[in-house]
Amino acid sequence: MLDRRYEQQMDKKEKRQFEKEKLKEMSGRQKLEYLWMYYKVWLLVPIGIALLVWVGVTMYRSKTEEVLLNVVVADGIGSSYDEVEQELKDRIQADGNNQTVKFNNSLSAATYQGEMAFTTLVAAESIDVVVCPEEFYEEYQDVMGEPVILEAGEWMAENLGIPYETVYVGIVENAPNRENAEVFVEILQEYAE
Repeated sequence: MLDRRYEQQMDKKEKRQFEKEKLKEMSGRQKLEYLWMYYKVWLLVPIGIALLVWVGVTMYRSKTEEVLLNVVVADGIGSSYDEVEQELKDRIQADGNNQTVKFNNSLSAATYQGEMAFTTLVAAESIDVVVCPEEFYEEYQDVMGEPVILEAGEWMAENLGIPYETVYVGIVENAPNRENAEVFVEILQEYAE
């Protein structure tokens, strides 16, 4: 092994060779500790760049995204709403790749968090249609207007993840996409049993 004084006098090529020799003599754990100790900034730079690119792309997509409809499926258990989204896009003749329908099935009137989340979303005008059981509707009928009451069938159970039999559908009074919400309600009426 070379001494420190000589290491400071080396040119770049000699230093790289010296580093290779040092790394060859170390175990795997020692190599990781050595690289982290002396080169952590250079190891973190690519991670930082990747993170910045990801944040930039996410911000751009959300800024250019056009939300056609926001639907809350209270107490829903669905995970994929692709068929329903496509049906609505076809009906309203949406043709953009950046157009989307957002579904939220995480709200429940049975929890305080669900109540607060729903109230916040209504106040922020982030809900157009609510699909819910009777208890949920009775709790929030003042913001939903007159409901459409449907019998959930196989189609609703499969495509909306509705675990209850009687479905109350209401368009929120301050819905930003009222026309699309009305089309969505028509779709549900057609598929109800």
